[in-house]
Amino acid sequence: MPVNLSLIRNRSFDFLWCARTISLLGDAIFEIGLTLLIYDKTGSTIAMGMNLIMFFLPSWIFGFIGGIAADRYDRKTIMVLSDMTRGGILLILPAFINNANWSLIGIYIITFLLSTIGQFYRPASGSILPQIVDGDSLVLANSALNTTTQIIGIVGPALTGIIVRLFGTIATIYADSLSFFIGALLTLFIHTELRVDKTTEAKGFKLFFTDLSRGITYVAGKKDLKLMLILMFILNGLLGPLNVVLPVYSNHALKMEVTGYSMMLSGFSVGSLIGAAVVNIIVKYLGFGMLIGAGIVAIGVGLATMGIFENLYYAVFTMAVVGVGAGILNVIISVLIQKTTPGDFLGRVLSTLGVIGTTTVPLSIAVASVLLSYMTANIYFIFGGLIALMFSVWYFIYGRSYITYTGKSR
Repeated sequence: MPVNLSLIRNRSFDFLWCARTISLLGDAIFEIGLTLLIYDKTGSTIAMGMNLIMFFLPSWIFGFIGGIAADRYDRKTIMVLSDMTRGGILLILPAFINNANWSLIGIYIITFLLSTIGQFYRPASGSILPQIVDGDSLVLANSALNTTTQIIGIVGPALTGIIVRLFGTIATIYADSLSFFIGALLTLFIHTELRVDKTTEAKGFKLFFTDLSRGITYVAGKKDLKLMLILMFILNGLLGPLNVVLPVYSNHALKMEVTGYSMMLSGFSVGSLIGAAVVNIIVKYLGFGMLIGAGIVAIGVGLATMGIFENLYYAVFTMAVVGVGAGILNVIISVLIQKTTPGDFLGRVLSTLGVIGTTTVPLSIAVASVLLSYMTANIYFIFGGLIALMFSVWYFIYGRSYITYTGKSR
């Protein structure tokens, strides 16, 4: 297993994996802690929703700028500065909250600043991976990173509950701040083997618009990239509203309320974990093209049949199947983009994915909330599943030919 050994011996990947794991865990703890803190102090769900808007807003404003920066400047430097800055900002937050004259506006501003800085970190951390991992190990590397993300999604809420119970919600802020400083320190030890050529003839606003137009032109001219962006759009659109639709389905169809909702959500998380973990094994036999189709079909069949059969155990199993499909597709999308995109365009392509994600998820949640006023959750799932299955038919007939990198073992 030479690929496995080469990745295990890759110290730069080890440092990147540790930095991202600690940072993601800190974020998971902080996001839940801050939500609880806002609700405890205000008792307002509207206040919680406004803070969520402040989190998404920077993606629409600065998302593309972060991608351009990742293609123009040293990615490791961007990651270190981003972590240090976010860690410093979080140290200010407890003092502000404990002030008698504190206001929600201040929390909204801090959330906006943290999310803005994150728009620079994410494309830099995603596009640095091909600079530290050789092409043959990219599938395993992305599988490891995505598997860790899914584990944190399962462990994070439980750990947050323990921290809040023992030390209070303020402790979650300090935990996230510490995670950023540790992440910055670990990132300093990353060694990038490959340099990315960066043109420098344009400056100022001309530089920005030139790089932006080049990135859009590049994506528009690549069929495989357009397919990945469409796939991400559909994936986020169908799965983004699960936190809204599943409680309704659990209450009205299963009559299980919170118990059914939590069990289905756990099934999805476990399925996503399995999907992300097994990609490196099965892609060698099926190839990327077939595996993408299988992932779409799994999501489509799972959602459609869930709307037909009203049974808790079947629903949990089905959500696990949907999670497997989602976990597989998340890894494959990352690898295909990294394998087929030149290094000096990678940041802009990844930032485009990020903008699509942060646009599609809240939009799909809003649409789902409206639709559930006119239809049952069962009908919603059936329609969502049929959309995925129709897309899979198009993919197997036309879209599969867009994939230029097979991923099969030779």
